[in-house]
Amino acid sequence: MKQTDRITTAFTSLRAQMLSLAERITGNRDDAADAVQDAFVKLWQQRRRYESASHARGAGMMTVRTTSIDMARRNSHRADVTIDQVADPIEEVSDNDRSLAYRQVRYIIDNDLSNNQRLIIELREMQGLEFDDIAKRMNMTAANVRVELSRARRRVREIYQARNMEKQL
Repeated sequence: MKQTDRITTAFTSLRAQMLSLAERITGNRDDAADAVQDAFVKLWQQRRRYESASHARGAGMMTVRTTSIDMARRNSHRADVTIDQVADPIEEVSDNDRSLAYRQVRYIIDNDLSNNQRLIIELREMQGLEFDDIAKRMNMTAANVRVELSRARRRVREIYQARNMEKQL
């Protein structure tokens, strides 16, 4: 079995377990998905080191664990706010505020993402295409599409939060 097949097989067979582990550690489904994707990238970069599928599976779970812990530590500075502590409930958000937020996110997608990331977000989030369909259109693997989507989402989130923090100061 080729090294690339070992990694892909290990990753796909354990993806649900990896997501579960990452979610328990990070406490957040989106962060867990990002951690699993980051772990896959790390595994892929080290693919020549794995002699068997079981070796790749063990390394995969360990990599997801450490990546999730790192992500949880990075995100620990975020304030935990309960719904009771929020000044204005979500239903009281005005249409103008919602429209402004949408325009800000759209601007970030259009101006701050790579062409591939922009297209992947368009195809997945706006048109609702499956990863395999996007991969075929873009001549990529479905795993690469997932990685790029994860990176794009993270970048949009980081830029949006940074810009909103600047406005509050």
